[in-house]
Amino acid sequence: MSKPPKAVVTKARTVRTYSELWHASGYVLKVGVEQPTGSSWQFLSSAVLTAFTFEAYLNHVGQRTFKCWSELDRLSPRAKLELLCETLGVSFPHGAGSRPLQTVAKLLDFRNTIAHGRSVELEIPEERDADDRLDAYLGVRLKTDWEMLIQDKDFAERAREDVKAVLTRMHAARTDEKEGLFTHGLARHQATVAKEP
Repeated sequence: MSKPPKAVVTKARTVRTYSELWHASGYVLKVGVEQPTGSSWQFLSSAVLTAFTFEAYLNHVGQRTFKCWSELDRLSPRAKLELLCETLGVSFPHGAGSRPLQTVAKLLDFRNTIAHGRSVELEIPEERDADDRLDAYLGVRLKTDWEMLIQDKDFAERAREDVKAVLTRMHAARTDEKEGLFTHGLARHQATVAKEP
């Protein structure tokens, strides 16, 4: 039995991390909406992945805009956004106090809270009527600010909408050779029969 010929295989793939994270964010949000049991963890995951999408896009564009991006990479996401917007001539007429920038700021705060998580003790002393509603009130769990944001789909959906709005505006302002926003990178492969010695 003869040996099969050898093949030289070449494989390559462009990985656009921001796009992969974007699609993951949308998928876990969809699962949370469709399956209510445990959905707050899906909304948490979606929001965190949306924040990672935002940061990854800033790095994606930063590398193409600045030769010295490796030095600028230490900036906070907010500082990177300001620098890139100034360089690309992107502005938001309603400023940081309105959507979409207001949501992005809240999202970045949320991301930092989760990424640098701390255990906390929650306590709310208050007087309540000792009536038939007291027992139901006692059963309501105290929640941190970040837990309040993931109790339903609203924050995760708003974060995606507003991050998309910011990135769409930045993307349109880019002058480099650019991919379609949120498109996956291309992959290619080939195999050729190796020459025998």
